[in-house]
Amino acid sequence: MFEPNPVQAKLLQAVQNLASDNQHLIDRSRTGDNQDLSPMALAHLDIGRRTRENLEAIATAVGVPKSVIDYTRACGERGHRWAPGQPLLSTEAIDRDTLLRGHRRAVAQLQTMAGVGAAAARGGTLPRAGFSAFRRVMGVSWQRVGAIGHALGLNTIEQQHAWEPTAGPWTDQIARTMSRLDRAELSARWRAIVDTDFATVSMPVMVLQAAGITPDDIDRQLPVLPDRMVELAAAALEPLPSGREYGGVGIDAAIEATGTGAHTEHDPTDHGPGPKPDQHTGPDIGPGP
Repeated sequence: MFEPNPVQAKLLQAVQNLASDNQHLIDRSRTGDNQDLSPMALAHLDIGRRTRENLEAIATAVGVPKSVIDYTRACGERGHRWAPGQPLLSTEAIDRDTLLRGHRRAVAQLQTMAGVGAAAARGGTLPRAGFSAFRRVMGVSWQRVGAIGHALGLNTIEQQHAWEPTAGPWTDQIARTMSRLDRAELSARWRAIVDTDFATVSMPVMVLQAAGITPDDIDRQLPVLPDRMVELAAAALEPLPSGREYGGVGIDAAIEATGTGAHTEHDPTDHGPGPKPDQHTGPDIGPGP
């Protein structure tokens, strides 16, 4: 029997209820001889699927066995909504070292994202919409990583090792990674970030907040805010010491150049996951596990 903690239970609740919502949408849309779903219904289902996949990825990252996630999703697909205390049968045991390795990979991916933003900002030709999208995705990704670290209950040494896994600064590794990318590869990574569907990545962060994880909890896990991460990465990309000062303000210069000002419509450093998507309100996560 798997006994979820409050964060795990909230994530499983969201997974099951979202699967149930999607199944009900399918059932309502297929009436009589008409078994084809409307384009609007298909779009809604796609958002729901990708949101659920993000929720499941976070559940895995905080120690929920795959068999439990699969069972919970299947219950929702059969039309059953989450019930507190429902049995979750599993004999799987997830090793803490496995979870810590996954968290270190997530931190490294966040740092690489900062490097992509810094490298893209050096050109000085970023469109305002694209740069705003980058900041939103970077900010919500930062929140997600910090929330997972809190859920894992990392100690100080584990936090430090996740942020600085080698003897050198994390920015040096990012500078080496960016130096190996040609213009096309950098552009592809940039587009992958700014084209992220914000609805599908922000909803899981809302679920983590509903589980009781606060901005202060996240702050304690990550020593540098998102915009500052990009500034530090930009400084590391400058080849000459005389250029370090310019690189260190790279993101501020990019913000000014794009005309966004000190804050975009949604500032990722505000910790909140931003506006809810217009069409998709997400699963019913309820008042408690």
